[in-house]
Amino acid sequence: MAGRDGEGTSHVEQAWDEAALGYDAYFGPRFAPYLGAAVGALIARREQLPDGALLVPCVGPGRELIALARAFSERSIVGSDLSNGMVSRARERVASFSNVSVERADATALQPPSAGVAAILSVFGLQLLPNPARVLASWLKLLAPRGLAVIVYWPRESEAVGPFHSMRHLLRDAGLADGTWEAELVPSALSAGAKLLVDSPLCFEIAYEDAQTMWRGLTHLGPLRGLMLSRGEEFVASLGRDFEAELPKGPLSHTPAARLLVLERVGS
Repeated sequence: MAGRDGEGTSHVEQAWDEAALGYDAYFGPRFAPYLGAAVGALIARREQLPDGALLVPCVGPGRELIALARAFSERSIVGSDLSNGMVSRARERVASFSNVSVERADATALQPPSAGVAAILSVFGLQLLPNPARVLASWLKLLAPRGLAVIVYWPRESEAVGPFHSMRHLLRDAGLADGTWEAELVPSALSAGAKLLVDSPLCFEIAYEDAQTMWRGLTHLGPLRGLMLSRGEEFVASLGRDFEAELPKGPLSHTPAARLLVLERVGS
C-alpha cells in the first residue's frame, strides 16, 4: 500500500534503499495485476502516441519495464526512482534491453530527454510524493501534444472494510494520513492542458498469510518502513497490535480498488 506518512526525505530514501529487494519479492507479485492493467492501457494506445520517449517515474524495482521494452522496442524508455536500491534492482531486471535506462531522479523535478516525451507511466508512485496534484501537472507539461499519462494510485478509501481501510484510519487517527490532495488531482491535470480519457477503478484480490505478516510487510518492506525509521519500532508495533485486533485471524484476502487515470496532453 503506497501512502504518505510525513517522514523526511532522508527517511524516505533510507527506507526504500533498505526495503528494495524485500518489496520486490513480497509486494511485487501482489501488485502485479494492477501494474499489468496500467501497462495494458498504454500498450492499447501505442498507435496514437506521438514521437518521443516513455518515462516511468517512481519505477521502484522496475517490474513494468520488461513489458514496455518489448512492446515499445523502437522507443527509448527511461525509468527513474529516488532510491538507489530500487534503481539498482530495476537496472538488474532490464540489463539485456538496450532501449531501457534507469536513473536516480527526483520525480517532483523530472527532466525530459532531448527526444521529447510520448508517454508517462506511474503505478503506485504518485501518492508517495509531496503535493501529488502539482506533480502530476508538471508531468503532463512534459508530454508532447497528444502524449499520454497513465497513472494508477491508491485513493484515500480503496475499500469500505478490510486491511487497507484499517491501516488508513489508524494512520489518520495518529495524524499521519492525508488524502486531501485527491480531490485536486483531476482538476489540476485539466488545468495543465490535459484531457481525461479514462477514470476507472482497478480491483484485484490480494492475499496475505495473516494480519501480522501483512503488517510486518508494510512496515519492514513497504511504504511504512519510513514511518518506523522516523517514529520508532514501538510506535509502529503499537499500531500493528491495533491493526491485528481489527482483522480476522488466519489467512487474509481483500479486493481493494485502485484508481486508473489515462490523460492526454491537448494539442496538435
